[in-house]
Amino acid sequence: MISRFAELFLFGVAPLLLGLAAMPANALAAQRTIEGEVLYRERIAMPPDAVVVVQLADVSLADAPARIIAEQTIKPAGQVPVPFSLSFDDAELKSGRTYALQARISVGDTLWFITDTRNTFDPTAGDGKHTLLLKMVQKSRVPLDNAPFDTAWLASGRQTGNA
Repeated sequence: MISRFAELFLFGVAPLLLGLAAMPANALAAQRTIEGEVLYRERIAMPPDAVVVVQLADVSLADAPARIIAEQTIKPAGQVPVPFSLSFDDAELKSGRTYALQARISVGDTLWFITDTRNTFDPTAGDGKHTLLLKMVQKSRVPLDNAPFDTAWLASGRQTGNA
């Protein structure tokens, strides 16, 4: 007969220890959160259907698209400043890489505001608040579907010199 203690160890504690040992290392990684706010300087109100998207991206490779580590979509956005809170797995961050926070505000399919400067995120620094200042996207004055084609061009000027 197996004693109660041996039975508890054999059927209770041993499988638990084996399960923990077989667990991948990244499953034990810590969750981190980046908090901050998104704002812009223009004195206009956002429509109620505006959407704010904030991302933490690996921007290490200049010739490749950024790899998104974390993303938060905020709807309805309300008015600026818009608070954000990005949660991510700390194991996603690799040493020697460059990370940046980026944000955009869209209304329907139209981009209204976007970050136009790099907002570097240092994983080794403390978790302070981050402020992302967005810049208004300028709309083109010339419709791109047919410019410069189907346009009447007129050259004018005066002639100088000997003719």
